[in-house]
Amino acid sequence: MAILRRIYTLLLLLAVAAGLTSCYTTFEPDLPSTPVLCMNSQIRPGEEITLMLTRTWLWTEGDEKNLNIFVTDAEVRLIVNGEFRENLSPSVTGNGYDPDHFLYEEYKCFKSTYVPKSGDRIRLEATSREYGEAWAETKVPYPVPVVRVVPDVKECVAVGNTSQLPVTTEPITFDMNFDLMLYFTDPDVRGNYYDLVVSYSQYQNDEDCYSYLSTLWVDFTKEPLFTEHISALESALTDNNGYSIFSDRQINGKTYPLRINFPITTFYYSNPLNQQWPKDYGIVLTLRHIDEDYYKHVISVWQANTGIVGALGGVGLASPAFAYSNVSTGAGIVAAYAESEITIPLIDIVEAAKQK
Repeated sequence: MAILRRIYTLLLLLAVAAGLTSCYTTFEPDLPSTPVLCMNSQIRPGEEITLMLTRTWLWTEGDEKNLNIFVTDAEVRLIVNGEFRENLSPSVTGNGYDPDHFLYEEYKCFKSTYVPKSGDRIRLEATSREYGEAWAETKVPYPVPVVRVVPDVKECVAVGNTSQLPVTTEPITFDMNFDLMLYFTDPDVRGNYYDLVVSYSQYQNDEDCYSYLSTLWVDFTKEPLFTEHISALESALTDNNGYSIFSDRQINGKTYPLRINFPITTFYYSNPLNQQWPKDYGIVLTLRHIDEDYYKHVISVWQANTGIVGALGGVGLASPAFAYSNVSTGAGIVAAYAESEITIPLIDIVEAAKQK
């Protein structure tokens, strides 16, 4: 169905574009543009602040990978709860993988020695002789605890002897389809925002014992809160899977079971020595309590890239859709979040399937 939606959307846009062909002409825009500072940071309690400070550039300058967009000679001030704390120091972060150049890169940044905590009002102010000033402000949220997680197994097919689980006499392969119902209680004040992150335990193995996933597909469309930002028309025309961000507008002050669907999961398990670590291996659910600016930024990116407004704006039938920014220059996002994490051992999900 998602493929048919994309085909339909493509045909619609092609038809619109064909009707506008006579309106287009080739030109090189000569727009006056002064580069400004761009600030990007994700702040969380218990970790030093890392700020990526760059400058904006015109597309005619080329690919950013070939440009020096990092600003390293600026003064960056940290104000916490209205009081100056320190100047951030130039540093490097990341070792992020660059697939275009097949190497690991370090990214220039600024770092604090101050460690923020929940409830802090954080303000970052940057001044550059060449690119001027920029500032942004956010408040660090408090974590919202996960109350419990309940598995709902629809299918579990095992290849191998499961009679002595969690001990095994031979390696076992499990193919499963299940939901995890994550219960949490939204604070009794309006304006809370969340992001759910799904990952899995770090892989370990020895000669005889192992426990790992080879396939893990998450279908976020089964949870209504994950798709609350999508209109009926967008739901019909776009592929809406992949977004796990939501607000409390439907659940304010309530305890709610967030449904996470895993329709295709393949799990390999071997534990003849009855060790504990293969039993502990599982899916990690991280519930992030995010600030409003981060929520608005992510939703605006979705609207620009996938929503109807962005699609129509791309062919001149609506105003262009831009990413939301809380930076004074309009470039970048300085956001904050606090998280609660829980691991659900996969062998427990297998046991839940046996009890049905």
